[in-house]
Amino acid sequence: MASNVYVQSIASSQEEITATLSTGISVNHLISIFIALMGGWIWKRTGIEVLFSISALLGIANSLYAASIKREEP
Repeated sequence: MASNVYVQSIASSQEEITATLSTGISVNHLISIFIALMGGWIWKRTGIEVLFSISALLGIANSLYAASIKREEP
């Protein structure tokens, strides 16, 4: 959601917003497939505790990044 808000704030036209968000959805889909495969591999090799620890760290990193996006004051 943060990326959607960010793209809308910097885009110059609706077509640019649509193209950027469509590309973003496609890239996110590819990454989520890769992450699922990696998650299965990590689970099998190291156990569920490591997998959930990595997931928690990625969640925290994602939240920090989203919080760092500057927004215009009204």
